Amino acid sequence: MADGPRVAETLPLQLRAPGTPLHCGCDLVGVQMGDNGRRLIALRPIAEGRRIFALVGREVGLPTRYSVQVSASLHLDPDCARDESDLLQHYFWRYLDHSCEPTTVIRDREVISVRDIDEGDGVTFDYNTTEYDMATPFQCRCGSQRCVGMVRGARHLTPAQRARVARLLPDYLR
Repeated sequence: MADGPRVAETLPLQLRAPGTPLHCGCDLVGVQMGDNGRRLIALRPIAEGRRIFALVGREVGLPTRYSVQVSASLHLDPDCARDESDLLQHYFWRYLDHSCEPTTVIRDREVISVRDIDEGDGVTFDYNTTEYDMATPFQCRCGSQRCVGMVRGARHLTPAQRARVARLLPDYLR
């Protein structure tokens, strides 16, 4: 369980204490603002196997920096948000961080927990389990024993790395 203030009500953005999660369009998760940016966290415990929320966004054929691939030729992009409030209310999934030991998996357009998630824990997924070839690869610094190093998409996984995430891969990446 994370230390820090709990959110009892939704406050205007400018009145929030640093680290206090912003409520979004889902009552299970919130966007936490911190020194290293924003991240999606659990607002209360989430049981393994629970559908947490559905992804919505502009459908695009090619990956962008913030899109999520949901089929062999379809990506959802949150770039259709009108403003920050709309981003937080409808496209909050933009703040799902990568983890080599994720708390969720994305199936079609659904975000589903793959293990119990405690209140305050990050709501994460392994970007290599949705993306074939990422638009903006990056060096992972998660510190996990299973860390893949450079996150570039499933196409770039070694056979051993692919075997470790096989249960998380959708059909279009198998």
